[in-house]
Parts: sequence; structure tokens; C-alpha cells
Amino acid sequence: MTGEKSLDGLPEHVYVALGRRGMEPIPLLECTYECDGKELRFLEMTQNKEAPSEKGVDEITEDWRVECTKCNRPFTIRCIVRYADGERIDTRVDILDDTGNNLGWLGSY
Repeated sequence: MTGEKSLDGLPEHVYVALGRRGMEPIPLLECTYECDGKELRFLEMTQNKEAPSEKGVDEITEDWRVECTKCNRPFTIRCIVRYADGERIDTRVDILDDTGNNLGWLGSY
């Protein structure tokens, strides 16, 4: 990702497999706390590695720190992007609360 970072780099939904019934979209860009606010403010994005290697399998972790404008509580959207030979395979999304506690897997895209 180059240039100015913003929440535009994230999709609106992630997807959860429902077995043979298909996939269920889950909204990504909403508050993870009780308020369910729809307006998030981008704070910062950090990643553990700049680019995947051309050979082999890599995982790059991107932490998108955001704050809900309704309840003013921060949380982290953690995207674990998997690459094979430099090409993106998929992205797993976890949510971390304001203390860094991993609340678990939200979905994938």
C-alpha cells in the first residue's frame, strides 16, 4: 500500500463460510463494542513487513487502529494477509479491543 493511508484500504464486509449454504457478509467498518456505531475514525496503520517475497508463502500482519466516533473507544482491525510467490491468497480479519485483547476471528476477504 502506498501513499496516504485511510480506511478506504479495507473492504466494507468480510465473509464467514456457512458450510454448504454459502457465505454470510459481516460488516467490517462498524464499532465492535455495544454501540454498533457506523462511523469510524482512522488513527494509524502498522504492518510487520513491507512487501511479500517473490518465492514461498508469507504472512503480513496489518493493524488498522480506529476509533468509534459514537462511543469514542479505540480498537484494532487486524488483517493477516497471506501471499504465495508474491500473489495475495486471502486475508483473515481479527478484532482487538482497546487493551490489545484479541476478540477473535471476524471473517475473511
